[in-house]
Amino acid sequence: MMPDGDLAMIRRAGRVAALQASLALTLVLLIVGAAVFFVDTHVQNQQIVSELNSVASTADDATDPPPGTMLVLRDRAGKVEASSDDLPTAELLRRPTGLFDNVIGGARYRGLVADKPEGRVVVLLDLRPYEAGRSRLLLSLVIAELAGIAASVAVVILLTRRSIRPLTEALALQRRFVADASHELRAPLTVLHTRVQMLGRRFDDGDAHAAKAEIEALASDTRALGAVIEDLLASASMTVDGTPRDRVDLSQLADTVHDTMAQHAESAGVRLVVEDHTEGSGCVVLGSASALRRATASLVDNALVHQHPGGTITLRVRRQGDRAVIDVQDDGVGIASDAMATLFNRFSHGHAHTVTGGARRYGIGLALVREIAHAHRGEISVAHTPGGGATFTLSIPAAG
Repeated sequence: MMPDGDLAMIRRAGRVAALQASLALTLVLLIVGAAVFFVDTHVQNQQIVSELNSVASTADDATDPPPGTMLVLRDRAGKVEASSDDLPTAELLRRPTGLFDNVIGGARYRGLVADKPEGRVVVLLDLRPYEAGRSRLLLSLVIAELAGIAASVAVVILLTRRSIRPLTEALALQRRFVADASHELRAPLTVLHTRVQMLGRRFDDGDAHAAKAEIEALASDTRALGAVIEDLLASASMTVDGTPRDRVDLSQLADTVHDTMAQHAESAGVRLVVEDHTEGSGCVVLGSASALRRATASLVDNALVHQHPGGTITLRVRRQGDRAVIDVQDDGVGIASDAMATLFNRFSHGHAHTVTGGARRYGIGLALVREIAHAHRGEISVAHTPGGGATFTLSIPAAG
């Protein structure tokens, strides 16, 4: 589990990234909206000027102006005509040639004064339809901008959450590995340090036999430390997507584990046997041979330290429907019912009444077995063995 402080830091970084991306998208949308509005206004102004020039060039009387326009004409003799009696004709005719804006009756007009051979003409164009069009465009842009901003914020937040999820998982994996390493390496390193000190004393005492025994014990502890590191690395890298997809024959794998661990079991007074119930056809799965071998060896090792001298551990391979199954059964002290709920948790060591022999238990073996099983889309379970002991069952989908 990731510490709350780290999780809060990642979430805060995600929110900051989402806010920055949203602000950037908002700025882009505002710039695009402003550009659209500017271009539309520029086009409208060109249309207005074109309309005014067209009317001014063709007007020969003020009686029938085009829709939305008003006219004032003065011929060479000084006669003035206006399309409306409300127009300030004198004021309009005194204006210099060119474009101007004026307000008449509360409405805005764009005007054009032009001199022709026939006299002076003033054209007034009502700007209200254009202003209404700009208002509709502005309202549409505002609505589109708000919708776009809201959508972009939602998309950015969603993508940010998805993008930080791998980071969260990676940091959690790193934290877990560091915690595992700190927890698991402390004891063997302490033992190694003590043995080195003892070895130094043996050399000072001149006791070669005792020094040799300490060297052998030191080598054994080094191998144990290497096994712990292998467990930690396998646990940190074991994922469904990262598991190799090689064809692994569980019958051959069980024989390999037997050959590797039979002598160790015999030294503890325990018999290790293999039962192949596949009728010689084998039992093939897809996955990592080394990981599955380590999982099976961990189950056998777990059975060994809970087994009485003179007992038997059975390594059984069988098919169950479309699944390949390995059972590791012992007739030892068994497992307390209240311990089964946490048996596959990290650093779970069982209860005090279980037999441990002289071995140091690191509490990571069964947790690693569960991770290997899940990485192979399988399951690991445990049940009481009739008559005493426990049976661990590793079930994996069989290869086609």
